[in-house]
Amino acid sequence: MASDTLRTSRLLAITLVVGTAFVGQEVFADLIDGKSLDALQLGPRVIVVVGFWLAWVILTPILRIALRPRPFAVHAVIGLALALVQTCLAIKLQFLIRAIMGHTSLWTACFATRIPPFPFAWGSFTSMVLYAVLVMVYTATRFRTELTQSKLDTLRSQLRPHFLFNTLNAVSVFMAEDPTKAQQMLLRLATLLRRSLDEEAHEVPLQVELGFANDYLEIQRGRFGDQLVVDVTIEPEVLPARVPVFLLQPLLENAIEHGKSEYQAATIALRAARDHDMLRITVTDNGPGVNGGPVREGIGLTNTRARLHHLYGSRATIDIGAAEPGARVEIRIPIQ
Repeated sequence: MASDTLRTSRLLAITLVVGTAFVGQEVFADLIDGKSLDALQLGPRVIVVVGFWLAWVILTPILRIALRPRPFAVHAVIGLALALVQTCLAIKLQFLIRAIMGHTSLWTACFATRIPPFPFAWGSFTSMVLYAVLVMVYTATRFRTELTQSKLDTLRSQLRPHFLFNTLNAVSVFMAEDPTKAQQMLLRLATLLRRSLDEEAHEVPLQVELGFANDYLEIQRGRFGDQLVVDVTIEPEVLPARVPVFLLQPLLENAIEHGKSEYQAATIALRAARDHDMLRITVTDNGPGVNGGPVREGIGLTNTRARLHHLYGSRATIDIGAAEPGARVEIRIPIQ
């Protein structure tokens, strides 16, 4: 699977970039030595390096499979075998390059069976070292990725019980007062939880996330009736933009909690628009606002801030401030 191994195209790009850098180093060294490096007179060192990295380019699909997580002993055997094959291929490619440049015959390049012992031994050792470095880098990268995924899974799982308990408390109120409404809320809750459990990705298109948000709002409309007014304005061009799954529910829950009052209906506004290369999502309420004091973030906002950090780092921001009237939460994430 693509999530378990390096993509071939990415590994090929890395091989080409690194190989080009090493070839450039040898070309620069030959130029300093005063050697001519026109198209027909490449220096011997340049030919060796070009052959070495061309061989790795050819073996990239095999290398991608080899880098999968394996025991150390298996990696040692694979690394040795791959190094021997790569070195033989590299030496043959060097013969072929010399033949194309007219330094030797094509027959010798294609059918020469004698491989110089020292270049073969040194090339095999170099390839083994390179394979070991790749294994270590890939293992470290994979461990970091899995650690981030684990943290995201934990943060995401925290939202479900928090939201579930709040909703069940609301349902319990209606069990005696309005059993029909309580049953409808339970059915909508089951639908929302089923969708959230079925969705395994950490990011989904905004259009999908709006579906989750609508399921949640239907539950809250059943709870508050006419005392909840929600105004949603989404620019069509941002609907495909990917956002963290279950992003909107804690923001809406927080807005409803702070916007509701026994004297007026809770009016919530949800906006999503493009701002250059960023997606700007804003949720406002008509509650008492932040009053210029420190904002106390509950589990929903704290969780959202942590998830944004793990997914986007410093590229994403979450800002809490005053609105006219009420409070405003604004999230900015890179459009993907």
